[in-house]
Formats: sequence, structure tokens, C-alpha cells
Amino acid sequence: MDWDEYKHWGEHIAAWGADYHSTLRDRPVRARTQIGAIAAQLPASPPDQGEDMTQIMADFEHIVMPGMTHWQHPRFFAYFPANASPPSMLAEMLVNTVAAQCMLWQTSPAATEVEGVMIDWLRQALDLPKGFSGVIQDSASSATLSAVLTMRELATGFSGNRDGLSQKGALRIYCSDQVHSSIDRACWVAGIGQANLVKIPGSGPRYGMDAGALDRAILADVASGHTPAGIIAITGGTGIGASDTFGPILVVWQRISTATKEC
Repeated sequence: MDWDEYKHWGEHIAAWGADYHSTLRDRPVRARTQIGAIAAQLPASPPDQGEDMTQIMADFEHIVMPGMTHWQHPRFFAYFPANASPPSMLAEMLVNTVAAQCMLWQTSPAATEVEGVMIDWLRQALDLPKGFSGVIQDSASSATLSAVLTMRELATGFSGNRDGLSQKGALRIYCSDQVHSSIDRACWVAGIGQANLVKIPGSGPRYGMDAGALDRAILADVASGHTPAGIIAITGGTGIGASDTFGPILVVWQRISTATKEC
């Protein structure tokens, strides 16, 4: 494909996208195909040569689209149907076109600095004090894993990556029973283990974690020789929209942290 053909099909697909979203309300929310129906329409072996884009788009329309669940549909009420606004779609086109690798400042200075400014905008929007910072993660699950790994390293004096956890005792992480499954997976991957993820039952009108029960669980663990590594609070959990009340949870953690340091 040369760049003139790329331009033609880029315009065609952009127009297709606008039509798709304009008529989305008239489509069924979920696919009405049977299991295996899509695969049955595909070649059993990989093609020896590429196909013309006209044929590719025809296959896309007649094979792929009937088997799609339409996440942006106005009647789609599961998961997170909010990731395809027109500005974000145009931004994706620009990002894919430039195709930068944004690992370090020197690999893409603009990407690094724009991200830093946007993170500070988010801090201001949340009314957090100066000094709060972070990075943009590619998904909620990877963000959760990064947070758990950070808790693990703080609790082990940044020796977990170097020495492993075999001589570190049982690190404990606390959360409500309404957290997303990515919390469990993060504890698996981080080497903390499912048994050391302590889930506090949610209660009250928002099914939030009970600070008193949290306090008792942490004190019991400390008395048993375990090491509290962190608390994961949620706001708007994916199950029923559960939300923790952060203030009392922070008070518990600050008191436990102070007592642990004094010991």
C-alpha cells in the first residue's frame, strides 16, 4: 500500500466510522451469531499473499461486524462503554500515525512532558495537594499491579525485587470485598498471594469498607507477625458501584504506619 492508497482508505474508514456511530442505535447490542460461525468463514490456513483492501473491507463488514458486541451502543450497560468519543478516536489516529515509543524522555520528549502536565491537571481536578504525581497506565489492571508492586517494595525496604519474598514474612494487603478481580490478580503476580489479600466486608448504603473492621484486621495481623503493606480503596466498584469512605481508612493506615515505624 502506497501513501496515496493509505490516504484514500483512511478517508473511507473515517467516513465509515462516522456512519457506524450515527446508526449504532439501530443495531442489536449483542452479536446474534452462533459459536464458531465467525471462525467457519475464515481460511483454515494463512494466505500466501495479501488481499486488496476492497475485499478486506467486504470481509470486515460481512464476517467481523455481525459477530461484534457494540460497546458504544446507547443500550450497552456493562463494563465501561465510554472509550470511543470522536476526539479520542482522532487522537488514536494521530498516535498510531506517529507510532512513537514513549519509554523515556529522550525517546519522545513531547510525550513525556505532555503526560506530566496532564497528570498535574488531574491532580488539580481532584483537589489533591502539590506533590502528588504519577504516570498514565495502559489499563486499570496494569495500574493496579503497579500499585501493589509499589506497596510490596515499600514494605520490604525496596528489597523484594532484589532478594525475593521468601524471607520477608507474610505481607498483607487490605481491601473491601467489592474490589475488581484485578486486585486479586495483582497479588498473585506480585508474589503476595491470595491468602494475604484480606477482604473486609462492605456495609452501609455505599457498601464501603468498614474502618473499624479494617482496624481490627490489621491489628490482628500485626500481632500474628504479619506485615501490613497497604490498603486498596475503591470508588465506584465495577460490581454494584460500591464506594469506600477514604477519610476513616486513611486515619487507620496513618495510625498503623506510625505504630509500625515506632516498633
